[in-house]
Amino acid sequence: MTETNYVIVNSKFKNSVSKSTSDFVFSLGETLEVEDIAIKSVSIANVEYNVKDKHNQLIVNNGVTDYVIVIPIGQYSITQLLSVIATELTTAYGGTNTLTLDPITQKVIVSTTTPIRFRTDNFWSPVSFLIGVPVIADVPPTLNYFPSSVSSTINISGFPNLQGANNYHIVSNTLGQGVGSLLKNNDKRPIIITIPVTADFGEIINYEVNEINLNKRHFARPVNIQTIDIKIIDDDNEIVDLGGTDVEIVLQVIKTAVLPYSIMGNQARYN
Repeated sequence: MTETNYVIVNSKFKNSVSKSTSDFVFSLGETLEVEDIAIKSVSIANVEYNVKDKHNQLIVNNGVTDYVIVIPIGQYSITQLLSVIATELTTAYGGTNTLTLDPITQKVIVSTTTPIRFRTDNFWSPVSFLIGVPVIADVPPTLNYFPSSVSSTINISGFPNLQGANNYHIVSNTLGQGVGSLLKNNDKRPIIITIPVTADFGEIINYEVNEINLNKRHFARPVNIQTIDIKIIDDDNEIVDLGGTDVEIVLQVIKTAVLPYSIMGNQARYN
């Protein structure tokens, strides 16, 4: 005999070995004998910055030397980001430097005293992409720049992109049982579900899957589960910084029935 139950996994009740609310281990408080399992719903805050750690460099070049601008991590509007870059250009080269968003084309115009150009490699200079510089990966020994020659007036060809993450992915070795999804750099992770980022920064994403679209993981034979590992990663295949905010995941579990129950925190509640 089997039955369907729901398990509430909340990072608020994570184990002491957990690293954060987006990289944690959750104890069920008992052993579940599971035949099928799926994520039914997720509640998560959209709080990953659009300028985040390790993705906050902008490399500019005066025709001879690269200058690295490091943008403080945070949630920026395009006006705020352009202001920071202009200040850093003045620090580097002096003179008058302005970056503005054309109200008609919605693209960035750069005006500088010292002629410059931007590195186009999204690995070394990811902020270039944020302000609309076309991304062209470096192929050693060639370094790519936009424009190809330095200029005092640059009309950036692409649109600014300060949306931040497009998706959050929930990864779990326990739930995935080794099933991998291909991600950036050909890395494979056991992604259980992908959550589109549809809420504004600072708001809660409440994502629920209907019964037809449930991504059920079926085990060839019943599996005993006592703990569940959860990681939340972004499209860069990096752990999302939730700033300590909690995530709640509701699992739909089909198991061999002993007693009907539901679980919250580390205690089982029997009906």
